[in-house]
Amino acid sequence: MNRSSFLISFVLLMAVVFGACESAVAEPTAVPPTSTPAPTPTPAIAIITESPVLNFDAFVAQMPDADIECLTRELGEGRLKELATGEIELSVAENDIMSGCFSNEFVVGFLAGQIQGELGTFSGSSMACAASLLGDLPAGVLADLVIGDDDEQSQPAQLAIQEFVLCLTQDELAALSRVNSGDDSGDAEYSGSRSSQNEQCMVKELGESFADGYGEFLGGEILVEFSSAVDACGIGMSVDGMIARIEDTERKYTISDLESAGFKKSKTYDVQDLDEASAAHYGFYGADPYRRLEYEARFYFSHDSAITAGVEFANEATGTGVSLYPDDQRWQEGLAERRRCDSNGDHPVGRCGFPKYYDYVVAGNMVLMCQGKETLESLEACADLLNVLQ
Repeated sequence: MNRSSFLISFVLLMAVVFGACESAVAEPTAVPPTSTPAPTPTPAIAIITESPVLNFDAFVAQMPDADIECLTRELGEGRLKELATGEIELSVAENDIMSGCFSNEFVVGFLAGQIQGELGTFSGSSMACAASLLGDLPAGVLADLVIGDDDEQSQPAQLAIQEFVLCLTQDELAALSRVNSGDDSGDAEYSGSRSSQNEQCMVKELGESFADGYGEFLGGEILVEFSSAVDACGIGMSVDGMIARIEDTERKYTISDLESAGFKKSKTYDVQDLDEASAAHYGFYGADPYRRLEYEARFYFSHDSAITAGVEFANEATGTGVSLYPDDQRWQEGLAERRRCDSNGDHPVGRCGFPKYYDYVVAGNMVLMCQGKETLESLEACADLLNVLQ
């Protein structure tokens, strides 16, 4: 357990990242009844506005009954209250207990409470939207947003928080950003602060432009320079297959080619507003089936279209300084899958406008966007798939 106390782990999302627990808050907003009964009941979500530090009893009163019953049964009310002070270290066993007790309804309720604390209200329509999402989530999948170490959250948790953000109004989304850690540094600074040693070496070899996203430039002599830099930095990355695919500009790929290489297609997007594209798909690939990464493959009618319109649209969704919020994106199909929730620090969730695919490559008529938090990570992911593509 990397956290020093229950306060830091339990209120990680709330008191540290969304540090608004000490501000005045309004009364919880009731969720209006739906006009048409749902086929299955959606979870009842209470907006949690109290701080466990400032008013423990009031905080407990706002928690879902099942959550607090589980916590008091497993930990005892006295120990639970001690941990809430933030002065006592949380053991590994206690971490596991709380992870098993926290429900998805609790996490969403606390997020809503932080927004309400900033705005003075949280809309019933947003809450109804959030409640409707929870019926499809595995029990407790959001617990790792408030319990755990600094590791990246599970894919179901990331997708769930992204869907939650899409339920918000623009004012609520802005409030969620305002109650972030208070650090107003931009995405470029954030990305640089997380840069790996390998990434820094590649920047030294290829120039500062590498860190901004390099896929657009990978072609011709740049490919030789890129391969030389990989060798100079001692990076165990196989690039021969990727280079061969990039150099073969006459090749016309389809989704069947990727699937034959082991790509698992998950979604097919409507490309009506993706200029000059013939198809676009979202899915997963990994030599290890338990460690698959996410990809988005966009296919165009020609290589020329891929390196013009394709690159233009790919640049809007990848690299330093881009914003994956709806107002900043021309093509919004699959936006939930393209965005990543993170914050300007070592906390799991803050803003949800970061690019999940930091970079991409153009191979023939295909623009392949690959998961990663920096250029090198993404290009390594692209190479992994292109190396096995026939």
